[in-house]
Amino acid sequence: MSENLITSVRREIDRLEKEIDQRTSELAALKDELTKHQTAYRVLAGEDTKAQRPGTRRGRARRATPANWNSILDRLPSRFTVAELAKAADGGRKSSGYVRQVAVRWAKQGKTRRVGRGKYQKAQQGKSAAAATQRKK
Repeated sequence: MSENLITSVRREIDRLEKEIDQRTSELAALKDELTKHQTAYRVLAGEDTKAQRPGTRRGRARRATPANWNSILDRLPSRFTVAELAKAADGGRKSSGYVRQVAVRWAKQGKTRRVGRGKYQKAQQGKSAAAATQRKK
């Protein structure tokens, strides 16, 4: 007798799952139809027809080529600030944190040296790296 009860409960579960799947697909079709009607209404009412569907994001387009940091360094004056570097780098479209990372990287590579908080100076081109390390001692 318990086998019949288990079987009947399992059949009922299967029937309910099928009905849920059917109604879910009906609901998706109704949502698509609603979106089409809303778009048609906006066109007829003269509103913006480029309204986005919920959940989609508008992102800024990425640049095709990355910034050439060596050419940016060449364009900077001999003494510069991080703010000046940010302006030189794509008109300030780079984040300030990223620009600071670039400045620190240049200092570690010996291309610049830090002369103050947020202030850097280009390294002397004519002097060797050994002379630069002697000045630090």
